[in-house]
Amino acid sequence: MKNFKFTTFITSIMLSLNGYGQNHSAFLDYNNVSAMIMNNGSLFYDIMAGSAGYEVPAGSNNHLIFQGAFWFGGTNENGDLKLAAHAYGEDNDYSIGPYSSTGEYMEPVYFNKYNSGLWWVERIDIINHINNHGQQGYVTPSSIMNWPGNGDTTVGVAHQLAPYVDVDSNGVYEPHLGDYPCINGDKAIYQIMNDDGNHTESGGEEIGAEIHIMAYQYVGTGDVNNTTFIETKVINRGQHSFEDFKATFFLDTDIGFATDDYIGSAPSNNMAYSYNASAYDPGGNGSSGYGANPPAVGVVLLNKNLASIGTYYRTTMGNPSITDPQIASEYWNYMNAKWKDGSDWTQGGIGYGGNNGSTQFLYDGNPNQNTSWSEMNIDGNGTVNPGDDRVLLLTSEEETFQPGEQLMYNYAIVYNNENDHLNNVDNLITTANNIQTFFDTINNYCASNTSLSIDNESELSSFSLYPNPTKDQVHVKWTEINVKSIQIISFQGKTIKSIPVNQSTGVQTIDLGTLSPGVYFVEVGTERQKIIVQ
Repeated sequence: MKNFKFTTFITSIMLSLNGYGQNHSAFLDYNNVSAMIMNNGSLFYDIMAGSAGYEVPAGSNNHLIFQGAFWFGGTNENGDLKLAAHAYGEDNDYSIGPYSSTGEYMEPVYFNKYNSGLWWVERIDIINHINNHGQQGYVTPSSIMNWPGNGDTTVGVAHQLAPYVDVDSNGVYEPHLGDYPCINGDKAIYQIMNDDGNHTESGGEEIGAEIHIMAYQYVGTGDVNNTTFIETKVINRGQHSFEDFKATFFLDTDIGFATDDYIGSAPSNNMAYSYNASAYDPGGNGSSGYGANPPAVGVVLLNKNLASIGTYYRTTMGNPSITDPQIASEYWNYMNAKWKDGSDWTQGGIGYGGNNGSTQFLYDGNPNQNTSWSEMNIDGNGTVNPGDDRVLLLTSEEETFQPGEQLMYNYAIVYNNENDHLNNVDNLITTANNIQTFFDTINNYCASNTSLSIDNESELSSFSLYPNPTKDQVHVKWTEINVKSIQIISFQGKTIKSIPVNQSTGVQTIDLGTLSPGVYFVEVGTERQKIIVQ
């Protein structure tokens, strides 16, 4: 017996939130990955236990990432550097909750509303809410009731905060009237921060930024089931203008045992990656170890181009100029393809002090090719770099950033363990391409910055798909809309079949007998938009 599952995806809005408060955490563990999310800007790091928090496979006690965080910075109209960052521990340039234009972070109203800084919701609850709100006996889940769609303007917070579908388009989040959170994926954790407090990490000057992070996962098969997506939005709530604003995704990748790793860059794939230095990962530091043929892990920037991919060395290797940054100018150097001391990254060797010219991408050769620059071949003669504790630094291309504007960055954390430690790098590149196709094809409508209009909502209500789940056939029915195309898309983002549309009937029956059991998307193209159903 074959079973097919479909779930509705809808165009929507994306807005903002940030704050001060106590440390809280939540696990994003809806697929084969278990990822801890902290409300203070730490991704995948258990700050209370001081341990890694990105476990793959979930439940294995093996981790790929110890810590992740974002750095943001730029020079303002006066040439002053403004920068916010986080790395490890309690030092942090970010505060929990949304930006307050009146600075009322310590007011009880603000603290009580935004102290947690984290909200999470599952798509299945949203679908149930759409179908049953207003029905006798239905109780709206707290995850939907407490979604921070609107901010409290009495304490200087912006009126529109986290993304939601506004059914009656009145600008007010009213779940009791049918409004609901707008998320990507099958489960999402939403986080809001600001940089308006003390910068105890970098000592940098405040940007005036509000940061929204949506970490989400899909349940599926193959690559998607091993992937976590991170959508990061930065809103300029301050008064400064920037011409060179950049975002850096900092990741301390620990593939099982922490001190036997390498890093590399694949610029054409917009990906940085880490792999084991040897064919066997022994475990240690609280990790069970991946053993033979350890996996590779990568991070892909999905919606922009990377300006640089690099690292710094957690041990000095005899040179303090290539280690952890301590002050804002050193963070900014790393964000501009320079070492801590301001010297350029260079091609060859370990990337420092070379004579082969500067580079934006460290170790940009494939370790499976013995003629290219990698940590398996740092000099062209097969000399290997000692494996150690590595970090990844992925920096976006610079952009203008004016007061009131927002910038969006979409990332995917990908994983592959199909072969040995080196061939897994090749496999990881294929995985990254598959996930990029998935992202481009499925389209995360919640990334839109425009509200859901009445026309969009009425168009959706004129469309139905049944039965769902189904076995051998599914029916697509529509009224009062002009359907141009119908396609079946795999969870990996590949078009499986295109269905001829019979406009005269308003209903199309799709035979699924040739498909394997699983999750698929039905993409219905109309004159106005695409409606994607899973």
